Amino acid sequence: MNSQKSNVTRLPAAVLKKSCIDVFTAVGVPAADAEVIAETLVLTDMRGIHSHGVIRSARYIDCIKAGGIKPAAELQILNDSPCAVRTSAAGGLGIPAASKAVEIAMARAERHGVAVVTVNHSDHYGAAGIYAMRCADRGLVGMSMSNTCPLVAPAGGAKATIGNNPFSYAAPGGKYRAILFDICMSVVASGKLIIAAAEGRKIPKDWILDAEGNPTDDPNEIWHDAIMLPFAAHKGYGFAVMVELLSAVLAGSGITEDVKSWNLVPGRDADTGHCFIVIDPEFFGGLDEFKKRTDLLIDRLVATPPAAGVDRVRYPGEIEFGREADAEKNGVPLPDSSVGELRRAAEMTGVKLDF
Repeated sequence: MNSQKSNVTRLPAAVLKKSCIDVFTAVGVPAADAEVIAETLVLTDMRGIHSHGVIRSARYIDCIKAGGIKPAAELQILNDSPCAVRTSAAGGLGIPAASKAVEIAMARAERHGVAVVTVNHSDHYGAAGIYAMRCADRGLVGMSMSNTCPLVAPAGGAKATIGNNPFSYAAPGGKYRAILFDICMSVVASGKLIIAAAEGRKIPKDWILDAEGNPTDDPNEIWHDAIMLPFAAHKGYGFAVMVELLSAVLAGSGITEDVKSWNLVPGRDADTGHCFIVIDPEFFGGLDEFKKRTDLLIDRLVATPPAAGVDRVRYPGEIEFGREADAEKNGVPLPDSSVGELRRAAEMTGVKLDF
């Protein structure tokens, strides 16, 4: 496999957002939902998480056009109490459903101190950190998680049995914006394999196994039933099970093989599940005090003497916040693979892009 260096195109965030809004409204997504999707995908690219940015736009539209996602589905409330709400995306897009669910969770937490909101019958909801960070920007502590279809082998296993279930938390700071942590449960996100395949690059042999259980450096195996490996062996496996418990078992969504992520089959939905846990620091001693203590925690982390070859220790989220600020000032940097998928989305929907 030949390696080719990816070019990077910088585009203003406003131009990218408009392009995303246009392609999604063209396939029947309500304008408000299309705006939320655009904001989410572009902000993800601004933070440098290109595997979950605009590169996903065409896949969402593939599913809509195939009949596997209902573009105008509304979030439904199934069970409701002051601190806990169970909802359904009703077979719709994951990003609008998750955005509405986390808004409910934040409002309930601000009234009652803590809230848990689950979502079932959803689909791919993008980067988990988007929702956790919305909480932090509002002065709340947020946790965001989702299950996926089976992609990862349990520790010691040779079959993809559990999802690459993303998990994120975020907390507000004072002089520091926030702490933000966002991970999936495999050694590497599947989106990075997609980008590597598009760019003709090999990958490290400890990222995935091929369908027969053999180590491979070919990212194209992701299209041929590749088996992803959990990070830190049994530790990543255990975290994946935790997310499955909360976003599937608790939420009443599909469990492991019952999830049909990126659903292309009319008449069914992906039944992906999400869970959001939000805490209001105001209830636990006050927001100002919490921010001061978060700053103290970060101060102590970044004061750690660096190891050999490392310039300094950073806190979770620092790199992403720096990328976001740079993208706001200088334009959003997109690899060729991301631009290509956005162009494909435009071609499918008959939209003329502004770049």
